[in-house]
Amino acid sequence: MGFRTVVVLNNDLTNEWENDPELGRKIFLAASMSQFGGDKDRARRTFPYGETIEQVHADTQTVAFLDGYGGKAVAWSHWYRNQTEDQKNLAMLKALADKLGYRVSKKPKKA
Repeated sequence: MGFRTVVVLNNDLTNEWENDPELGRKIFLAASMSQFGGDKDRARRTFPYGETIEQVHADTQTVAFLDGYGGKAVAWSHWYRNQTEDQKNLAMLKALADKLGYRVSKKPKKA
């Protein structure tokens, strides 16, 4: 598999980015120049009409919080062939909980 780039575009500037023949290049530069190391890199991953949130391998699952005209990827997990959606979602939930200093445990069944 390849890689994916997640981008948030500002709809208020649609009239500008829809006519920008350099938009693809601006997204490419914002994606390729950043290490996506957190808020310190936010200025490097922005471009006039939006922000590149992440660039990762396509087997990566991401939890990202989007706000305003940008956002931040906060936790990652990897999925594997033949996993169910529940298995993938649980792995992602555990990765997010671990990143925040928590553990995930299943609720006990009601009697």
